[in-house]
Amino acid sequence: MAVRDGLTYDQIYFIVTLSCYLVAAGLLWRSWVLKPFKLWTTFQHEFSHALGAWVCCHTVTGIEVHADEGGLTHWKGRNVECAKHLVVPAGYLGSCMWGCLIMLSCMDPAFTRIMALILTAALGVCLGYAMCGQTKDPSDRSTLIALSVGFMTILGGVTVACFFELFTGCQQLLEAMLLWVGALNMLYATVDIYDDTVRRTDERSDAYVYSQMVPGKLLCCGSPQCVGCTWLLLAVGAFVGTIWGTLLWAGELPGDPSWTAFLPGPLVLTVAVLCQLLLPCLCAGGKSEGRPLLG
Repeated sequence: MAVRDGLTYDQIYFIVTLSCYLVAAGLLWRSWVLKPFKLWTTFQHEFSHALGAWVCCHTVTGIEVHADEGGLTHWKGRNVECAKHLVVPAGYLGSCMWGCLIMLSCMDPAFTRIMALILTAALGVCLGYAMCGQTKDPSDRSTLIALSVGFMTILGGVTVACFFELFTGCQQLLEAMLLWVGALNMLYATVDIYDDTVRRTDERSDAYVYSQMVPGKLLCCGSPQCVGCTWLLLAVGAFVGTIWGTLLWAGELPGDPSWTAFLPGPLVLTVAVLCQLLLPCLCAGGKSEGRPLLG
């Protein structure tokens, strides 16, 4: 495979695209533009809780995703207290795991299509729960229904196009979409762990619930922050490890991508910069929530 300055073209593609995506996410972090993707991460958080319950042979009766980026998974079964040791941490850590797998899948065409099918199927399952499952407030169904239908239509449509080769560049488009979703998923899940479990304590948070289940001696201290710090370290380690693993995998791939493969990253970054410049002008009084991540 062709190499430039010690890096393969696939590695350069990954570095350029991921860097553009992360900068774009930082610019638009508090903007409504990223709202659907933050809700996507909430969906994966709640779906991971559901997976944990299913692994423990329990029954999931409802999955909720709220417009305020919160969510709730209803489940029941025998020996619930024991199952909580898997189900409770599965939300944050499972969401990070999904981000890892999605990013890795972008390095292989077959893996990319399989991952897209799995995600579409997961959205279909959540759509069923949103329409027929248990919920505290029927009005909470609409967010997950809209999220599931929207992402199923886009992701499923591009995946079908890849299988039937309906247009040129559909595989590159699918890889770019999954890399964007995976990068945002890992970034948002990591920041969410810090914000919800380390920076502040909420009795409704998974970290608080888990801290009440595990003896303090196992946590070095009995506070939810100890749980949150542990989850945060695992998430950061998974993020860094996934980037490193993806670069190693990219270095072994045959063939060179065409120059069009490099377009998604700069294009998304350009859109983010334009939104950052134009949103204050479009909002009343020149005020906008489109502040950068660290602003």
